[in-house]
Amino acid sequence: MGADSFIEYLRGLAGKTLYTLDYKRPFTFESLIGNQVIITTSRGNPRSINLENTISAYKHLLFKGELTRTEIMTHYSNFNPAYVAAILAGLDYVDFTLRPIRLFLVSK
Repeated sequence: MGADSFIEYLRGLAGKTLYTLDYKRPFTFESLIGNQVIITTSRGNPRSINLENTISAYKHLLFKGELTRTEIMTHYSNFNPAYVAAILAGLDYVDFTLRPIRLFLVSK
């Protein structure tokens, strides 16, 4: 899946409830607006996540075959790594482990 297909995947999440991987906190994926992924947290607070950084995290996962929450926080989304990890974990060919949170590619 290339960047364009990944963006289509993100658009398909609009209005859906997702859950953070470790604490299972719900959040709603609202939409893509410009260069932002808009979500609403479990407390009802809107948040925006940089789309380009989310795509970069996705590309890292594809290239390396794995991506940790720490890498997401350090390189791609300092304030929203739990949400980025949950979004990426929703892909059919991605699985994850907890403690530490690590996403990895699987064949399905």
